[in-house]
Amino acid sequence: MKMKRFFLICISIMVMTFMSASVVFANNGDGYDYEAYYNGYEEAARAGYVPILHGNDISEQEIDEARDIMEEYPVRLKINGEEFFFAAGSMTPIIIQDRTLVPARAVFEAMGGTVAWDEEREEVRVNFGDSTVILTIGSNLAWIDGTARILDVPAMIIAQRGEIYGSTMIPARFTAEALGSLVAWDEDERIVGITAPVLPEPEEEYKIDENGEEYENGENGENGENGENGGHVDGSNVIQQPSNDLPFGLAPLPMMNPAAAQRLIVIDPGHGGRDPGAIGGRGTPNELFESTITLQTSLYIRDFLVAAGANLHMIRTTDISLTNFERAEIANELNADLFVSIHVNAFRTDIPNGSEVHFYRQVDEYENSEGDLFGIYSEDVARVIQREMLREFGLTDRGFRNSPRLIVLNRTNMPAVVVEAAFLSNPDDFRVIRSEGFSKRYAHAVARALIEVMNQTFQ
Repeated sequence: MKMKRFFLICISIMVMTFMSASVVFANNGDGYDYEAYYNGYEEAARAGYVPILHGNDISEQEIDEARDIMEEYPVRLKINGEEFFFAAGSMTPIIIQDRTLVPARAVFEAMGGTVAWDEEREEVRVNFGDSTVILTIGSNLAWIDGTARILDVPAMIIAQRGEIYGSTMIPARFTAEALGSLVAWDEDERIVGITAPVLPEPEEEYKIDENGEEYENGENGENGENGENGGHVDGSNVIQQPSNDLPFGLAPLPMMNPAAAQRLIVIDPGHGGRDPGAIGGRGTPNELFESTITLQTSLYIRDFLVAAGANLHMIRTTDISLTNFERAEIANELNADLFVSIHVNAFRTDIPNGSEVHFYRQVDEYENSEGDLFGIYSEDVARVIQREMLREFGLTDRGFRNSPRLIVLNRTNMPAVVVEAAFLSNPDDFRVIRSEGFSKRYAHAVARALIEVMNQTFQ
């Protein structure tokens, strides 16, 4: 009896020791449920998950030491045999606990993939071909095409010395191999080599111009200014020609006052080219790309604002690929006064729904606010746009949020906002998105909000 009791006490101590490590989850069934993982252990257990005991605490001191080594003995990167050079002042590969971490967006977009950041979940999604890897900051759990895997070192946000925001750093070998690439390490030269598989060329999509002639995506202008040829899309992935007819219930817009009309507004249709963004109705006759919606809506915004006398630049007017860093750089080079990025939302479940707008309260190194520098605040712009979106569509109010980690917000010098009209992943929102006149109504709501806030701000 005493021996049995001693044995049970030993087992209890062992269990308690293991339980002090961080707990992540793996599904023991055929499918997976992200929400169960996100909502904690109890819900995960009810959904059929079992705990995997895996502790891996990385201290700030360990990161600082790794940064010191990185600065003295840099790790180089080759992609398909060609050396990849990182932008000056940006994060470069770093080795932590014998694992090489690389900047997610810089590396995997250079390979031809796409990288998306989920602010709420602190989650990075890397797509390459038909494969997807999802990693969460600080978590040892990753998803490869819907299957849970355990990381030796989690994804982290690490900044260069003196940098404020940092970069999302992810394990190079784990992510690249999960996406079908080969990874090699040259110890003598401290070089990571990634050889990516060749992706099939996408089929060319032909559209009809106003003269009835076929043209390929991108032929009618790479980055149009006011008045360039550009079609619209409504309810499908086919571009329609511009029309100034207003849907029922939409009133003509007022003019910009002279002071407001002198300010440069940059409109950014999110995604495009290799990056379709979120996809609604995937695999059905109703399949719809976010990049299609954002382009059609932005072209309508351009038409409305130009008619109102605004000074405006479009980041893109056709289906081309641009990174978020490039979008911000274009706006900065133009010395724009306001940056507006147009999107629709999505999630891996169909529950989230509604409209939201993101902004960022920027302050420069001398403690000057947006208002001090540009005379306008991104929060004010976000508030008015959100109000008009709710008036227009009446969807769930998800609010307007300060989101400093969004690249197009923290890399632009001027006040900037990101508009998320509705969720492609939610059935009710998707019906609204596919409804007749959606893109023009979305554009009208944004345009009237911009005219109002610009006219009130600049007298």
